[in-house]
Amino acid sequence: MDLVTVAELYRPRSRAEAHEALLAGAAPLAGGTALHGEAHVHPAGAAAPPGEDTPPFTALVDLLDLGWPDVEPLPDGGLRVAATASLRTVLDHPLTAELRPFLHDTFSCLLASWKIWARATWGGNLCAALPAGAGTAAACTLGAAAEIWTPDGDTRTIPAADVVLGPGRTSLAPGEILRSLLIPAGAGRARYAVRRHSLEPSGRSGSLVTGRLDPDGRCTLVVTAAVPAPHLLVWDAPPPPEVAAAAVRDLPHWHSDPQGHPSWRRHVSGIAALAVVVELSAPDTTEETPT
Repeated sequence: MDLVTVAELYRPRSRAEAHEALLAGAAPLAGGTALHGEAHVHPAGAAAPPGEDTPPFTALVDLLDLGWPDVEPLPDGGLRVAATASLRTVLDHPLTAELRPFLHDTFSCLLASWKIWARATWGGNLCAALPAGAGTAAACTLGAAAEIWTPDGDTRTIPAADVVLGPGRTSLAPGEILRSLLIPAGAGRARYAVRRHSLEPSGRSGSLVTGRLDPDGRCTLVVTAAVPAPHLLVWDAPPPPEVAAAAVRDLPHWHSDPQGHPSWRRHVSGIAALAVVVELSAPDTTEETPT
């Protein structure tokens, strides 16, 4: 989709210039796939709440010009993934090798072509705040934190699960920039499971339930796509599958759009939760058996 209303492109040479452009009304640009893929009467495109009168984009600020390293190791053993790193770059980077199977399964729920994978950014998927954002599901399931630059030159860090507030709405204040996703040390030692439901095999996700089982037994389920904003459920040990399914179906709010009726989303999310817990609780067959 052509951005026919854009008349100016800012190419910042510093963090201060980027903040200044955003405060002046420019929209952030990284991969640009969400910007070009949705109608922009509202910044969130087709997922925006109906009836809102938001001016179209007139300027963009290219965050790629800031030159952030794609993936960096942290002193504690975790990873710092730049918000501007593309999905393909994240998957192919040697530092994410342990997480690659889970990231691949989750990113695949976007059902995007290889061209989109090479341009779309993990941080951009989170900031688009679409309920079906698979990058949001991945960040929340990994227990990632969002590193956010503030216009006053400071930095704040919040759980990735707190970035998305609802369709097209984030907790980013005016002028703030999502700098990176901080993946905790030990994330590669956890077990993961992914279950997706859609009305069409090649359609946008109507329900996405992802799960993580930590070495200490802590079990986390993340529900996205079926709900307006990510919802996390945590147990000290894997619950019985039917308990997990019931807990998911007891969530108070369910999303409604052409990708599925709330009652259907609630039903299939329960099925997905049950399957995720069963998979996480199964014996780990990847470990070698002594001979």
